[in-house]
Amino acid sequence: MEFQISTSILASALNTVSKAISSTAPIPALSGVKFDIYDDRIELTGSDSDISILKTLYTKDEENKLEIIETGSIVLDARYINEIVKRMDSNIVKFELVDGTFIKISGNSAEFKINGIRANDYLTIDFDITTEKNKMSVSTFEKIVRQTTFACSDKETKPALMGVNFKASGNVLTCNATNSFRLATKKIILDKALNFDITIPARTLLSVSSILSDNLEFEMAIDMTKVSFIFDDTIVRGRLIDDIYPDVSRLIPPAYSYTLEINRRELLDAVDRTSFIKSEGKNVVKMTIDSDHIDISSSSQEIGSSHETIDVISFKGDTLTISCSGKYLYDALRTIDSDIVILSFSGELKPIVINGKDDESLIQLISPIRS
Repeated sequence: MEFQISTSILASALNTVSKAISSTAPIPALSGVKFDIYDDRIELTGSDSDISILKTLYTKDEENKLEIIETGSIVLDARYINEIVKRMDSNIVKFELVDGTFIKISGNSAEFKINGIRANDYLTIDFDITTEKNKMSVSTFEKIVRQTTFACSDKETKPALMGVNFKASGNVLTCNATNSFRLATKKIILDKALNFDITIPARTLLSVSSILSDNLEFEMAIDMTKVSFIFDDTIVRGRLIDDIYPDVSRLIPPAYSYTLEINRRELLDAVDRTSFIKSEGKNVVKMTIDSDHIDISSSSQEIGSSHETIDVISFKGDTLTISCSGKYLYDALRTIDSDIVILSFSGELKPIVINGKDDESLIQLISPIRS
């Protein structure tokens, strides 16, 4: 096995596939990047068995400056190969299999020799796409990820809640995320009618979002057990969560007795200022709302208290006092792009529903706390 390639191109590709590699790999080979060298291309693979990323670099692309001298396969530890390539002092980096799994990496005056792992020890991963591909804009996908994944659970006891549920019915895609105490619902209008109901792990969505930034759109393919994202000679394959997602639509109240309209930034900053005041490790904010103001307070026997008053734009209903998690309220407000937000209430022990005044595609819901 022997080849040479642009150092910067390889560094970028290694950074991409390494996003799927875990520091606690289930088998030693999965702590590395698999190099498959063919006559016309190099395929780099990173995986933790749940998320797998394949990046292909072709000899026909001049910017790759890729020259294949001898084909072959090897697995190289992700930590070491990333550091070596990033620190290389040349525009071109050369790889040569010296003996068995011993690799020489060189460029200009620098030369490294490291032990690899046999490619046969690597997990067999099927990147073939056999189902229909559907396009989505990167901006739409990144908005879905930003506005929903934060609400997912991190408790493995409820696997379904560790992901975002994507449910397409006709021309509407509904994306739900919840940890049972808060809910994020995002709706997207599709270009064509689709029908599927899948739950994608939050970690997979965040990994894909982190490597999509330079693209305008990508393709997504779904089968019974996995989802694939295809863009720029890259395939990200993730396992779907095999668990029934709960019906979260029943959490949203059918009607409201109180409606608050307020400047989002003012409310966000006020909640943020209370964040250090925690009782038993939790920041609870109490809101007292009338037709003119909202009083935001937080207290802790160990730390002290805070109190702040903000003018409201409008409030419909009698004076209301309600408490909730300050962190959950802050997280929800941060995802909304509108300057003005609407908070709707059905009572002091009923969920708080938040949405932007000019954006009905996103709903954030927070369970109240008895205080």
